[in-house]
Amino acid sequence: MTDPRVAEVLRLLNPATGSRPWAGGAKILGCLRGVSVEQALWRPADDRHSIWELTLHATYWKYAVRRRLDEGPRGGFPRAPSNWPLAPEEADATAWKKDRTLLRSEHELLVDAIEGFDPARLDEVAPGASGAYRYLDLMHGIAEHDTYHVGQIQLMKRLYRSASKLTNPR
Repeated sequence: MTDPRVAEVLRLLNPATGSRPWAGGAKILGCLRGVSVEQALWRPADDRHSIWELTLHATYWKYAVRRRLDEGPRGGFPRAPSNWPLAPEEADATAWKKDRTLLRSEHELLVDAIEGFDPARLDEVAPGASGAYRYLDLMHGIAEHDTYHVGQIQLMKRLYRSASKLTNPR
């Protein structure tokens, strides 16, 4: 039987089909449906991240938390710089699909790592984590991280539509 604390994290990361998180929006994988390359690259201001960059950032942290849960080696994330990877030079539909596929893959690997984690170790301090974070803290933290960035992405989608109406009035 799954520890109820782990079950809650899994429910937050992977809500059952047909259910919605309490925040009311899509989760990280769902919020990117229908986002075009142009929309993914758009920035609300020069000093702000794009949806594409937010996607890669969320992907990296899923990878980083999974690596800590599995106690795997550092390094190996396929994009650079690791924490805030940039959209590729050749930013086209193929590259956008590839990066969304990377997100889905890291999400699934993270969920697998959490499902397979020994519940007896949840309150142990995770090695390599800055500060004294327990494994359970890392699991909750990545679920919260997703929720935070989903909110940003949802807001940016609305801002993009508004900005498009201003530049392309009908």
